[in-house]
Amino acid sequence: MNVLKISNKKFNSCFIVGDLHGCYSLLMQELKTINFNFDNDLLICTGDLIDRGNENLECISLLEQPWFRAVRGNHEEMCIKGQYDTKIREIHMRSGGEWFYALPLQKQLEISNHFIELPLVIEIELESKKIGIVHADIDIHDWNIFKQDISKGDYKIPGITSSYSNTLWGRGRIRNYSNQYDIVDNIDEIYLGHTIVKEHTQIDNCHYIDVGSSFTSKLCIVKVQ
Repeated sequence: MNVLKISNKKFNSCFIVGDLHGCYSLLMQELKTINFNFDNDLLICTGDLIDRGNENLECISLLEQPWFRAVRGNHEEMCIKGQYDTKIREIHMRSGGEWFYALPLQKQLEISNHFIELPLVIEIELESKKIGIVHADIDIHDWNIFKQDISKGDYKIPGITSSYSNTLWGRGRIRNYSNQYDIVDNIDEIYLGHTIVKEHTQIDNCHYIDVGSSFTSKLCIVKVQ
């Protein structure tokens, strides 16, 4: 499943939170602060539930909650590919993933299979606007074409980065903004994580909300409905 579509009929208020990186207690504290209603509200995460923080299994358990959704981040992707790709595994272990490989193999497989089910993109139809959630980057300026490209998977073409790869690893728009980037058509707002910002940062209709949870003990939570 590459794209998950959600209707606003399933919740009262909708919130989007940046990368959690194992900071479960911090999330619960922030949800209490904003009076999040666990029975009627929805929270969507920009991915990277795990690594760097100490509450990784707790953050994974959020995927079982009816009020929580998340896109797949590059750290979830490393759990998946680290099972058979030693280079990815080494990168993952240097990036806070040591805890994962210390688990029994069966538990590793259980978690990685859970992560395979996570969508790369979430799309929410609200009453007045359409919102997208992507972990890292989008460099195609049409939401519909971007979704079509995602469905092609992680293709390898010299000089071209697939939307699949960009969605998980890219930083082009926020790091190298220039005339090659523009508003993404056919979507009102896009929320992204992956690249740490000091505060909620908007570039065109793209909103970056990863404020470095495990480093700063802060989370950015945005109410979109």
